[in-house]
Amino acid sequence: MKKTFKIAIILALSFIIIQVEKDFKNRDFFNISKVQISEVSPTLKSDLEKIKIEILGKNINDLDLKGLEKKLLKDIRIKKVTVSKQNLNEVIIDVTEKESNYYAQYKSRIYTMNGEGIIFGKLEEYPKKSMPILVVGVDKEKNKLLEILVKLKELDLKDEISQLYFQSEDLIYIILRDGTKIKTESHVSKSKYEITTNLYKELLKTKELDYIDIRFEDIVVKEKEGKSAR
Repeated sequence: MKKTFKIAIILALSFIIIQVEKDFKNRDFFNISKVQISEVSPTLKSDLEKIKIEILGKNINDLDLKGLEKKLLKDIRIKKVTVSKQNLNEVIIDVTEKESNYYAQYKSRIYTMNGEGIIFGKLEEYPKKSMPILVVGVDKEKNKLLEILVKLKELDLKDEISQLYFQSEDLIYIILRDGTKIKTESHVSKSKYEITTNLYKELLKTKELDYIDIRFEDIVVKEKEGKSAR
């Protein structure tokens, strides 16, 4: 009988403690009154403001931090996100956006694209940067152009690129900022690009170039003619 009585007391005390804790956690001072969001691009900021409005006023103890992070990571513009509690009623949303490495022109629109070829925004949504424009019609073309840029990654020539596009299946144009065209194709080796970089830098000292064709065993160079030539 005494044992049963003790168990009843323990259960009653446990129930009271749970209720007190529950009532305490549901107090108004746990309602979210402030949401801090890290600096992001204007359009992403606008969408994050909607999330902010959704959680303001809700009890911070009911907020599923990991669930909110997973929801935010579904946004293709977001690379990394951390949602954390601050004080009794504040939330911090720390967002790292995907970094744009290139522009991708598809039909008449230009988009931002990261190094892996993921298109995640429009040109007007981000600050303008000096980056190559990849003119693409299909993913196959985009991937082949990215492969060329990987070969050029450690070469000075990469910083001179203005545009890349397919002229035909066997001809890709790399347009440099001074107007020089490099005729290439997807199977040209990295070592050939290294030779081309050095050749271009040397020829530029005394000549104005029309194009450098590196598709074949021998590199073909054509100078500009007429009034525009030096």
